[in-house]
Amino acid sequence: MSENRFENLLIKYLSGQATENDIEELSLWIKKEENQKLFDEYVKLHFDVSTVFQKEEIDPLKKMLLSKINENEKKKLKKNYSNRLLKYVAVCIVLISVAYFTSTQFGFSFFNKGLEKNIQEKFVTLETDEGELVRLLPSNQKVITNAKGNSIGNQNGNNLFYDNDGFEAEPTFVTVHVPYGKRFKLDLADGTTVHLNSGSSLHYPTFFKNTESRSVSLTGEAFFEVAKDSLHPFYVKSNSLQIEVLGTKFNVTNYKETSHIRTVLVEGAVSLNNSQSTETVLLKPGQKAALDKADKSIAVTEVDTYEYTAWMQGKLIFRNKTFKEICHSLERKYDVQITVENEDLKKEVFDASFDIETIEQVLESFKRSYSFEYTLDSNHILIK
Repeated sequence: MSENRFENLLIKYLSGQATENDIEELSLWIKKEENQKLFDEYVKLHFDVSTVFQKEEIDPLKKMLLSKINENEKKKLKKNYSNRLLKYVAVCIVLISVAYFTSTQFGFSFFNKGLEKNIQEKFVTLETDEGELVRLLPSNQKVITNAKGNSIGNQNGNNLFYDNDGFEAEPTFVTVHVPYGKRFKLDLADGTTVHLNSGSSLHYPTFFKNTESRSVSLTGEAFFEVAKDSLHPFYVKSNSLQIEVLGTKFNVTNYKETSHIRTVLVEGAVSLNNSQSTETVLLKPGQKAALDKADKSIAVTEVDTYEYTAWMQGKLIFRNKTFKEICHSLERKYDVQITVENEDLKKEVFDASFDIETIEQVLESFKRSYSFEYTLDSNHILIK
């Protein structure tokens, strides 16, 4: 990577303007120890400069920069490194000066943790229970391995698949994280297929042992097509709810902002158990069970299942939904942040369907039913 390219990537990263490809390129570059040290030095300097600006003190900034120059001279750093560092000091001042006078808020989560956070927000990732994090780029077609060299998945684009003929005695437990704006597909080792929606995570083993039942844990939303195995029931755990199946198709929704954990059965049969009570509910195809997170009660109703599964084709269907609920779905699909200042609008109920529309077209559609104004700044939408 050239010097100018690195500087451009670093500035974009620190100012929150880096794209998926930018972060991928930067994260690969800092895998080398000498590059990691240089990256750490830059972001530490950026933090020092920004801290001084936040305190509105210019003299300490001058002293800090002079100290940094003298420190470099004492260490007798190579000329190109020193020049690069001093050059970045100037760029850093320009960036933070603009930020200060325009009241732009920069995030200062630096070093590896900051970069990993950005990676998880932009990429589908695979995480082991030991904390290893692997980016699942759409272009990947390869075997994913952990630090021990063991296979933890076979990737083919937006699909991760497994088989049960591994040589390991014990499975490795992993978690797939799907960020806002993306969907992902898993084919588990038993033949079960899982479609994960935006903002969702699934924790599961790389293979299922014949001596145990099959069990996974879900946060967010997923559609399951469970492979039949009468000797090994399949369990989906989501907070206090446990769903038991033998072979069936169903959708589960449990986002942190929702008041209920929702299970919609498309085909087969499922049994729902609440760990905090003795209540057990059996669902039939075309039924929805909603577990109230507050009082733990379960309500069953007849529904049109397509309304709850159309997201797999990229569609959004809203029936009798408040605008507040709709905004949560829009945030996940379009990877945006929506702030609604109009309290009456939040409570307004709508019926709507969307497919290939942009977020602007969606908002304009709602404006035809309810008058409001909005501004779109990068990925933040303010509705008044």
